[in-house]
Amino acid sequence: MDQSDNFEQDQGPMDYYKESIRLYYYNIVLHSYLERVNQEKNEIKSKLQKFQVLEDQESDISLEDKRKRNRRSAVEIPRSHVCTISNCNKSYGSEGSLMQHMKIKHGMVMNQDKIGQVLDQFRFQYSSNSN
Repeated sequence: MDQSDNFEQDQGPMDYYKESIRLYYYNIVLHSYLERVNQEKNEIKSKLQKFQVLEDQESDISLEDKRKRNRRSAVEIPRSHVCTISNCNKSYGSEGSLMQHMKIKHGMVMNQDKIGQVLDQFRFQYSSNSN
């Protein structure tokens, strides 16, 4: 006895017409399911292509942003801020750099009043040099 004989004994004799109809409907359902899956696949592909285009545009923009900055060399910076400590002839291009120098090299911690005095002194020196 093989398996097909067991099936016929359990279910009775097979009605080939009904079985062909069942398989036909199953095939129709399966075909519609495959069409729906294929349509979803195509939608996902189109969304992926749009996403890749947007990603390429963003990477082009980010490459422009990541270009190397053109910074001035040390020779190009006008050094108008001179250290007022005797025997120190350092000069700097910004007030902040001078303040940092005075704090680190000379141990001077300036309060706001002292900073204002030093700035007034520099402004006076700078205005008298430009005239």
